[in-house]
Amino acid sequence: MVAFLMRLISYSTVTANGSINLLGYDSFYHMRRILYTTFNFPHPLNFDSYINYPAGFEVGWPPFFDFLGALLAKVLGGGNPDLYTTEFAGALLPVLLGVLTIIPLYMAAAAIFDRKTALFGALVFAVIPAHVYVSRFGAVDHHVAETLLSTSAYACFILALKWAREGSLSLTSLKNISSEKKLIKSLAFAVASGLFFALLIYTWIGALVFVSFIVLYAFIQTIIDLKAEKNSDYLLICSTVSLLATLLFTIPLSAGSLRPGLEMSAMYLSWFQVFYVFSMLVGTLILWGFSLYISKKGLDWKYYPAVLILISVAGLLFLKTFSAESYAFVIEGMNFFLGKGEYISTISEALPVFLTSDGNLTFTPILGSLGLCFLTALGGFFLLGLEWRGEKSKPEGVFFLLWSAFFAYLMLSQRRFSYLFAVNAAMLTSYLLWVLLDSFDFETEVKKLVKSVPTHGNNAMFTSRAEKETKSKKSEKETKSKTKSKSKINSSGSKQNSQPDYFKIVSSLALIGLVFIPCIWAGVAFAKEDGLIDPIWKDSLTWLGASSPETSYYLDPSGTPEYGVLSWWDYGNWIVYQAKRPAVSNNFQTGVDDSSHFFLTNSEEDAKAIMEKLKVKYVITDNLMAGGKFGSIVKVAGENISKYLNVQTVNGNGGLQTIATAKKEYTQTEVYKLHQLDGSNLGNLRLVHETTAPEVDNDTTSDVKIFEFVSGARLSGTADPGQSITATLELRSNTGRKFTYQNEVTSDKNGSFEITVPYSTENKADGVNALSTYSLKAGNTTVSEIQVTEKDVLEGNRVEVKIPESK
Repeated sequence: MVAFLMRLISYSTVTANGSINLLGYDSFYHMRRILYTTFNFPHPLNFDSYINYPAGFEVGWPPFFDFLGALLAKVLGGGNPDLYTTEFAGALLPVLLGVLTIIPLYMAAAAIFDRKTALFGALVFAVIPAHVYVSRFGAVDHHVAETLLSTSAYACFILALKWAREGSLSLTSLKNISSEKKLIKSLAFAVASGLFFALLIYTWIGALVFVSFIVLYAFIQTIIDLKAEKNSDYLLICSTVSLLATLLFTIPLSAGSLRPGLEMSAMYLSWFQVFYVFSMLVGTLILWGFSLYISKKGLDWKYYPAVLILISVAGLLFLKTFSAESYAFVIEGMNFFLGKGEYISTISEALPVFLTSDGNLTFTPILGSLGLCFLTALGGFFLLGLEWRGEKSKPEGVFFLLWSAFFAYLMLSQRRFSYLFAVNAAMLTSYLLWVLLDSFDFETEVKKLVKSVPTHGNNAMFTSRAEKETKSKKSEKETKSKTKSKSKINSSGSKQNSQPDYFKIVSSLALIGLVFIPCIWAGVAFAKEDGLIDPIWKDSLTWLGASSPETSYYLDPSGTPEYGVLSWWDYGNWIVYQAKRPAVSNNFQTGVDDSSHFFLTNSEEDAKAIMEKLKVKYVITDNLMAGGKFGSIVKVAGENISKYLNVQTVNGNGGLQTIATAKKEYTQTEVYKLHQLDGSNLGNLRLVHETTAPEVDNDTTSDVKIFEFVSGARLSGTADPGQSITATLELRSNTGRKFTYQNEVTSDKNGSFEITVPYSTENKADGVNALSTYSLKAGNTTVSEIQVTEKDVLEGNRVEVKIPESK
């Protein structure tokens, strides 16, 4: 119930104004896929012509999470859900999956530790901020499903190991397995782990790394067993069964999404996943066979890791020689989990957890996502390592420690993976807390406290269970310790050892508070955090969807729509879902090369060529693209920020501060001309709508601007050769803000000139309107009252301007 309520704190925000307001960026595209799957059930959206416009894009996300959202919508809508019901189901799905994750967490913790640790761990997990964040109502993203399925797979594998160890599972015991319940349970849980692995592969394209972990664990545990001269049959049987089940479940689950022929791709569901799992299965059998050989020959256990590492290196070299594509897939996957990649450094959530984007040390992300649980988890990890070393180690315990170390590494390399480590942090925190609480005799002192509370009359019904359990033993204890007790009776006639130690109780509660209060505080903050589409962006995209020409194939994105919208990739999913318009760049980092070069170019001809190639009709900018996101645009374009900005670190009142001073190269970029100069000096882009945030410090620059790509009217004439000619027009935007458009050219050697202008002088009912006619200045001569029609602008008509000869 606590977990459910924590994740529903965002309910009122998400359902405000009678609609579903999604959280984040990827939620918008997941909801698009949920809608498509709901109305085309059970078929997923695999190719979308509304992203990576105009080429379209094959979506790499496996469809299971979106399928669950569509299925939930079907259930809530009685088989025929409307738009609101479908969006509500999508918003509710993360909450349900988040709460369900408590079940496998409890199962794993109970198998590794005990039930009280498992229960306490579940309570920690219920409030841990990192998981609350990805499972909030309205956070429609597959990360919560990753956590549920990976935890379920590992919990089942842990139970398989536990029952295998207790039942002494071996090749010999398999002959009589029908009479051994523990062995049947072990194999059943191994099969169940394989099912969850297959569902995980069908949910996240990077899931194979979780499957690989089984082989890594089997390798390490076999080394431990060989060193201790123990049989590893139990381990390798569980691993083989789990991987075989994964393989068998993966094929039918992915059959409908597999690419044609034998094409393999690590970026999409294909035969690559089947081949990879099969390779892991073969690798496990090799581990098993070689361990049997080592044991049979009585060889030194050190041969085992040495030879297998050589085999692994040889396998990579073989793959590189005979299948360069598969080798590239493996290396690309490794780089991803190492936090390396072409665009990863431009994604804030992919940064190392202890580093800022500038490479400075920071503790804010780790404290915000885990509170003090990171420290308690770290303490619990090392304490467990000490407790389980040597002969005391258990296979399931080793698995848990390696699992925790693996997920901790993922989080350290990319902060977004803190939602995965949240499971392990909760269990480790619970373990450490119970160790500390036991040192304070917490349970005993609480029982004393409850026992010391007087119960009279009707209050007797509140007598604690702990007190009732001890009543039957009271007489016996009193008899055995009668002599000793006499010396401890105080003047009031009560026994001193029956009184609670309030110092221990308060200390214990303080420890619990140190863990839970920061978690609840941050978790509530995360749950209440808006995370919504920026209101000014929503206003602009609502206008775009209502006022721009409608595009085709939105609900059946197989054909190519009529035009696209160009902005930075961060906003692509918003454009597609909110405005229902195709986006050149979206959050899959599609079209980023063209987008970055467009916004950085200082050539209007180059910008025009990009727009024509991509069939762009609208360009959208905001303050961040001209400010905080500018560095990412520069990096993606392969440029250096120092080319555009002079960045210096100086001492300020608050310590070291970074100050960026614009260079001339920055003011010549397309993004600067559009957003800061309203398109002045550009002839083919005109401002058609802007949304302005509340005025701050008299700064009237709007936050989001939409520009339309037009042919532009051509003001033509003759003047003195080599003379500067400037066209000027006064305008008022839809917000009432007045601004001036100017464009300037130089006449050629014959005195001929042509200025392309994007605005007409005809007024419209709304939008951006001219407050004057065009004026043209050539030297000391000014020509006014130049009329330009909308037809002239849209068709690129020539408008002759006669400039009087200078005297």
